[in-house]
Amino acid sequence: MKIYSLMLVKNEEDIIASTLKAAAEWSDKLIVLDNGSTDRTWEIVNDTAALHPCIIPFAQDARPFRIGLRALMFDAFKHEMTDDDWWCIRMDADEFYVESPREFLQSIPKRFKQVSKGSIDFHITEEDVAEFEFSGNFETDKDKIRYHNPQTWAEVRFLRHSKRLKWNIDQFKPQPCGLTYPKQIRVLHYQFRSPQQMEKRFGVRKKAREEGCGSFMHEKGNSWKDYLRKREALTYHKPGTDFVTLGNRNKFNKLHTRIFKSLLTVIGYYS
Repeated sequence: MKIYSLMLVKNEEDIIASTLKAAAEWSDKLIVLDNGSTDRTWEIVNDTAALHPCIIPFAQDARPFRIGLRALMFDAFKHEMTDDDWWCIRMDADEFYVESPREFLQSIPKRFKQVSKGSIDFHITEEDVAEFEFSGNFETDKDKIRYHNPQTWAEVRFLRHSKRLKWNIDQFKPQPCGLTYPKQIRVLHYQFRSPQQMEKRFGVRKKAREEGCGSFMHEKGNSWKDYLRKREALTYHKPGTDFVTLGNRNKFNKLHTRIFKSLLTVIGYYS
């Protein structure tokens, strides 16, 4: 079983080395497309790739952001994959897996074709900003980031390879996708890491919206400070303990979808 991970990055210099090293532990190939970074992200990708041969600096492409840009990497490497292999179709630069994806995927029955993450979303709080001095480097600051949303967020992260899969650049993921495995793989998500990073992130996404990108329309803040949270609304994670969560805050794996895809699975549509 091989795992090929597809990573699309932009201006992630504070965290990208940490993410690459973690994903390189379980990815057979970790393929990286830089979407027009103006910081040291691409340089760090190449430096880290020199130490980890599975990391492939694929290309720099500064066209307006869309999730389907990952299709460029998918199309370039799909000829190497078999029905025993998996794609991490969205290896985000701010995510770390709690369980080893390799061990998790090995036990999944063949009839299941997709795996979703259960994202544990960490936040910077108003109290954190008042209490701590943030350096803007994730490895230095991560011990200050201890509060997360009590509910997880589900999104597809892994897809079993099939010769039927086609990925149009305007699509969120390849199609056709089969049954989703009922158990989610847990991910630690650090989309907010320091005031410096939050201000940069807000600027990048505001510009993307102005250029017509539809991926960030749910972000309605007028400044990065609008994304700070109160500790009382979040869950504190004590180091060395398991994560306490209260289930998903979005709908996941709907019953009518499972029934329909089960019928298609029986007739071999996804093979």
